[in-house]
Amino acid sequence: MQVNLIAQEKMEKFQTQFGEIFIVSNSKSSTIGNLDESVEIEIIDFIEEWGYDATPEDENRNYYSDVQYTLGVQVKDLEKRFSFYSSDIKQKDSVAFDFGSHKILILSDKYTNSSALIEMIITKKDNK
Repeated sequence: MQVNLIAQEKMEKFQTQFGEIFIVSNSKSSTIGNLDESVEIEIIDFIEEWGYDATPEDENRNYYSDVQYTLGVQVKDLEKRFSFYSSDIKQKDSVAFDFGSHKILILSDKYTNSSALIEMIITKKDNK
């Protein structure tokens, strides 16, 4: 198995509103909402795992590649990390996380050897 790990560099900030699709990258964090109610989200790290699922002697071995992402999310004083794999997104068409009064929906990802992009949407839950 081979592993690539990329450390975060200088971070730009991007702001959008709840319910809008946006992209977070390893060089750009995002703030969703406004000053009264906001969610800050960034890619903490990402790591690629790749290799073969069997020994070289096995004629039916398959190559695999998967990327594990870790997101850092902060709402006021509450901070949490969420980890998931790119294969989770592909298998389910999306990945969802509940975070207090918000829902994070991961729609897609794009990985290269030096960068990562994650397309997502954050919505507020109804408090009924």
